Amino acid sequence: MLTRKLPAVLFILCALALAACAPKPITPQLRPVGSIAVASFTAPKYNWELLAGYLPEEGRGVKQEILTSLDGVMNQTLRAHGVATTGTPAAVKQCQEIVTLERSGKARESAWAQWLNVGRCLPADFLLVPQVLYWKEFEGGGNPASVVMDFYLIDVKGERLVTRYHYDETQKALTDNLLDFGKYVKRKGEWVKAEVLAKEGIEAGLTEMGL
Repeated sequence: MLTRKLPAVLFILCALALAACAPKPITPQLRPVGSIAVASFTAPKYNWELLAGYLPEEGRGVKQEILTSLDGVMNQTLRAHGVATTGTPAAVKQCQEIVTLERSGKARESAWAQWLNVGRCLPADFLLVPQVLYWKEFEGGGNPASVVMDFYLIDVKGERLVTRYHYDETQKALTDNLLDFGKYVKRKGEWVKAEVLAKEGIEAGLTEMGL
């Protein structure tokens, strides 16, 4: 009986050892001093809509109900972190519409210029822009959930990007990556939905950005 259990025990001990040796979390930045506005989640379909990087697949959208749900998670997480915001997603959306109207008939501007103009329209010092670049639901049978998101914090008055957090997570079996042992325990050894991965990403992103 002991002989049959030994491999499993050794596997767990190895997993714990690897987890202990995993890279330490990055120290969170200091919380920005000033008022913060938060944009609604968007799902760019084309690379020119991104503030940085590239889309895993161009032309692929994300359902609006998913984005709306993520807005709720973002709001709850910010409140749990004690972050007060002065610009609501609704106010940011209104400014987006104003900026788009003002640019009507003109040459397309960069995503950076567009978001900076949105920030200038708001009564806020900083603008947090969350974007979903890729979303795949858990389908079972070796098809795990996968989520890619970007979070940008823009200093409106300074006209600069304070920080960017990139989240790219595809759930893997513990045997495929022992360094994910902590995530394996947190997820109770179960395959999870994309929404769970997104919540983890929002929590990690805001923490690292000091929000």
